[in-house]
Amino acid sequence: MRSRFFSIDEFRCHSGEPYPAAWIDDRLQALCTALDAIRDAWDGPIAVVCGYRTAAYNEALAKASAARNGGVSGVAQNSQHIQGRAADVRPAASPTVERVASLHRLTKELYDRGIIRIGGLGLYPGWIHVDVRAGDRLAMWGGNGMGDAQ
Repeated sequence: MRSRFFSIDEFRCHSGEPYPAAWIDDRLQALCTALDAIRDAWDGPIAVVCGYRTAAYNEALAKASAARNGGVSGVAQNSQHIQGRAADVRPAASPTVERVASLHRLTKELYDRGIIRIGGLGLYPGWIHVDVRAGDRLAMWGGNGMGDAQ
């Protein structure tokens, strides 16, 4: 994996499993290429909040989210995190709601200008979701951040 700003360990599952080696050259490289460009344009450190998730870890997050939210989970069952194509990121310094929203706007602008190739972009109060899923249009959404990631 080639990245000026990120290491493979930043994308390890929070349950401890490493990022799958078989996906590094295509999935993680594509994600890091986009994140490096975002980091360049942001002109400051960006922290990875959540990268790869095992299916079991994602399921545990979904159950915990549903328990907190009256049976409705904010965690996608077929999350791009499980496929190793997604990262939730935020400004490393002062990750306020306003700065996270600014990072989201910048990321969308980079996509619109053809500087980055991404397939999904989500906005939450504490982070943005960036993924490199296949497709010919950008999927966009927002969430309240109540158990939607990590």
